[in-house]
Amino acid sequence: MRIAAIDLGSNTVKLTIADTNRTHAASGADRYDERTEEILLVEECAAVTRIGQRLDATGHLEPAAIERTLVALRQFADRARALGVEKIGCVGTAGLRGASNAPSFLARVERETGIRIEIIDGLREAALSFQAAVAAYGPGALLVLDVGGRSTELILGSGAGIEARVSMEIGSVRLTERYVRSDPPRIEELDEARRAIGTALEQAPSWTRSAVAPPRPTLIGVSGTVMSVMGVALGLDDMREAVSQGEGRLLALATIQEVFDDLRQKTTPERVRGTVIPEGRADVIVCGVLIMLEVLAHYGLDAMRASNRGVRYGLLRELASS
Repeated sequence: MRIAAIDLGSNTVKLTIADTNRTHAASGADRYDERTEEILLVEECAAVTRIGQRLDATGHLEPAAIERTLVALRQFADRARALGVEKIGCVGTAGLRGASNAPSFLARVERETGIRIEIIDGLREAALSFQAAVAAYGPGALLVLDVGGRSTELILGSGAGIEARVSMEIGSVRLTERYVRSDPPRIEELDEARRAIGTALEQAPSWTRSAVAPPRPTLIGVSGTVMSVMGVALGLDDMREAVSQGEGRLLALATIQEVFDDLRQKTTPERVRGTVIPEGRADVIVCGVLIMLEVLAHYGLDAMRASNRGVRYGLLRELASS
């Protein structure tokens, strides 16, 4: 069966199409990725639409953001049908949670594209990200970091399941809109964002009180921000190459710090020029990388493993087994 998963994030909409063997999926297999026969990756694409633009300030979805997102979803629906997809799952995250006009947006999307969006809470978002990461990098102990536009998830667990998870109201878009008023950002603005991240991390899972072994789980970073940093570190200007070359590779703290120091001194257009960073992420990526650095510092780690396997890969597993 051919299936598709769409992650409608605050900043980016991502589509993954895959073939799956229902018999194997229903048998309880615990690994679903393109390297096994249970699921075979067919196509991936993404569009930066920033559905969560100014949501903190206004409480509703901006008309321009709605139209950008509808264009992307129409294209995704058309592509899925052209490739013979039998089942589409779509989840909306922090970019839709709490928006006063989200119900009318969901109704319009279903009417115009046939896609039914499920708005999920932060804990379910965390669970989906963890399912994807543990399928690829388990069954040992993992700490999964999912840096989003308006929220960031941290999940601690192993192949035996999730032990602790939290969804924090920090993200690259939210922090940029709240604290950054200059381009490039001033040190004082980034210090404000850093303090907000530190406050949020007070609720982060702690493995010092955990039953998970070993004492220091592998940190897996899953997000467009993480893969963008990997692409910059590898000197690439194409995200597909960044994903194919960067999946599973270690990003050292020193490398992330070097990328951060470079990006924070550049203007938004300069961050795009000759790099893997798209225009729709360039204005917020500095705060996204800052989250990565603060998480590493919080846990006393010197590296994280980069992955493109986020929410939609967990959703694919659910679709395959249903």
